[in-house]
Amino acid sequence: IPMKILSKKSKKVSGKGFSAFPKSPLKLTLMFSLPFVLIFISLLTALILWEKKSREQELVTELRETARAYFEQILITRLWNANHGGVYVEVTNKTQPNPYLRDDPERDIVTIDGRKYTKINPAYMTRQISEIAYQKGRYKFHITSLKPVNPMNKADGWETRQLSLFEEGKKEEAYEVVTDNRGTRFRYMAPLLMEAACFKCHEKSGYKLGDVRGGISVDIPMEVRMSAQLAQTKRSLIAFSIIGTTTLIFIVAITWIFSRRIIRSVEREMENERLKTAIQLAGAAAHELRQPMTAIIGYAELLKDKVSKHEPVKEELEIVVQQCYKMDEIIKKMLSITKYKTKVYSEDTEIFDLEIPPDKTDIKKE
Repeated sequence: IPMKILSKKSKKVSGKGFSAFPKSPLKLTLMFSLPFVLIFISLLTALILWEKKSREQELVTELRETARAYFEQILITRLWNANHGGVYVEVTNKTQPNPYLRDDPERDIVTIDGRKYTKINPAYMTRQISEIAYQKGRYKFHITSLKPVNPMNKADGWETRQLSLFEEGKKEEAYEVVTDNRGTRFRYMAPLLMEAACFKCHEKSGYKLGDVRGGISVDIPMEVRMSAQLAQTKRSLIAFSIIGTTTLIFIVAITWIFSRRIIRSVEREMENERLKTAIQLAGAAAHELRQPMTAIIGYAELLKDKVSKHEPVKEELEIVVQQCYKMDEIIKKMLSITKYKTKVYSEDTEIFDLEIPPDKTDIKKE
């Protein structure tokens, strides 16, 4: 009888503390490792995005410094030209006299042997250098102004906005990554200020020393650089993925090992609880059933003697029946256990307390 009760009750009684605990190492591994995996993936994603953003900023910084160097080199070249009052080059099909210098009596000269030369002022020189650079496909620069003498130097929308800011004193340089029908380009622009050498060609312009008379914009194609950056980003992504995958495998493997150990430990604890429950229930059964069983055995022996002597046995039979009913009541109490409560049986032994009034509450250890 106690073992039947144990088979019905032990799963609830001894396993109540572990009823919600996963029994599978896989489930336990997922339960433990999933938060770490999610946090790690979030951190890895943030690191990749930060790396990508940093590379983009580095590319912009590199292009800005490159464009600034181009601008300063062009500025130095123009200043050299202006300091010499223009330079003379031989007239060719590609280099014709500058129509905007027609009022300059020294625009064209002829050598003794009849070769024709024309003066190249800074603006004309800048445009020719720009054409050569553009043909090489490296970069393009454009000299421009809000009041251009040459219509070819008219500012586009982006340049117009920057020149207005230059004249208002709100910017010393401007740069931006733009994408249009010409592709993705890095645009840089800085102002051209009136210097003493500039008055040789612009003495009638009305400008004062230090005035913004225009600007030079530099266009740098970004396709090649972006391809290189993309390849570098892919390499970084592969490296991060390998490191991340290795780390995740390590985390899951360690979690799997510890999960198996934890589950084995929990199972041993549950077995110990079941064994303890069985011992306590067996002790309760032995304690409660021993007295009526002893009485039944004693009266059975007495009945045996009286029957052999043909003496009346009604009184003894009634006592035996009473003791059987008592045993039945004890069994009913055992079958109706709804709480896990023990009482001291001896100095170092506890047994089930069968005197708890039955109710419908969950089994719990008090």
